[in-house]
Amino acid sequence: MMRHMGVAFRSASLALLLLVPQLAGAQTSTGKSSPPRPLVVTGSSTIYPLMTDIARRFEQLNPGVSIDVRSGGSGKGMADLRGGVSDIAMVSRPLADNERHLFVFALCRDGAAIVVHRSNPLKGLSRHQLAELLTGDISDWKQLGVRAGAIKLAWRTENQAIPELIQRHLKLKPEQIRSHATFFENEDAIGFVANDRNAITLAALGVAERSAKSGVAIKLLAYEGVPASTRALRDRTYSLSRPLLLVTRSIPEGLQKRLVDYAVSRAVNDLHEKHGFVLYED
Repeated sequence: MMRHMGVAFRSASLALLLLVPQLAGAQTSTGKSSPPRPLVVTGSSTIYPLMTDIARRFEQLNPGVSIDVRSGGSGKGMADLRGGVSDIAMVSRPLADNERHLFVFALCRDGAAIVVHRSNPLKGLSRHQLAELLTGDISDWKQLGVRAGAIKLAWRTENQAIPELIQRHLKLKPEQIRSHATFFENEDAIGFVANDRNAITLAALGVAERSAKSGVAIKLLAYEGVPASTRALRDRTYSLSRPLLLVTRSIPEGLQKRLVDYAVSRAVNDLHEKHGFVLYED
């Protein structure tokens, strides 16, 4: 069972953030203080834009503090954390059994959306259909009762959270996936689909929903009869959902603790909504 320490930390008054003094820098040989080492946060490309906004606001509240937020995927975030490269990992999937010793803080929730070109007449997919499409057993759109055309699957880079979520959900192995192209960023996968009427991909639901609303030529398919939307995530009826997490090696202390407290607090609810995520408690 995940140790959600964030709930206990939230009780600390956010007003204390405004009183945080600047970290004392190390003394150099000239007697001058060197700049403090930035707090390093790495991992999920889905969480990266949200965490960047949170970090910038936190820096404004705490002059002299520096937060270095880097993308790279959930797998890299966990590797950086274990290797001591980062202080906090951004992870957009549940932790694996061999990661249960780490400390987890629930940030918000998101989902994986099945994305096709806007002109595609298909309305949705079942669990069985999605599995057969990913493994190549369904290779033409006519097998799904719509217009003919060879299906082009834009898959996601290995060790990212979305492929791990889908493979676990469908009980598939990575080598079973039959893709035509591979992308790291959600926006790149979505862009591929927007430019090819026969393409399909899986992307972060919040990113895909915002793209569709902004006029990008895509649409989100229903899954198991449930529309892919933040509303369905909020009422927990959409099954391709996932937690977005911050992870540390030990109980956070000092600046690390203050950032985690702030990131999981209601003070950043507006940023969650801006990026299309659902509050974890909803």
